[in-house]
Amino acid sequence: MKKVTLREGSREFSKLVKAVEDGGERFLLTRHGKPIAVIAPPEIDRDDPSWRAAYEEMCRLLDEGMDLGGLRVNRDDLYDRV
Repeated sequence: MKKVTLREGSREFSKLVKAVEDGGERFLLTRHGKPIAVIAPPEIDRDDPSWRAAYEEMCRLLDEGMDLGGLRVNRDDLYDRV
């Protein structure tokens, strides 16, 4: 977790949020060297039935593949293209 002063956090708030959103980074905000807050991605409840259903559907689509307007791709096809 990166330490960021409150002043830096205030000036760079949008950049911090973007780093959390894109890369899952976590930041510890400090004031006079003392921790006061954390900016971090939300915790995911993997036991939530709606999350579990969405995850299983995603895995099924990656395994079985999906039709993208005449082009059928699956996980292996995507890796082969990289």
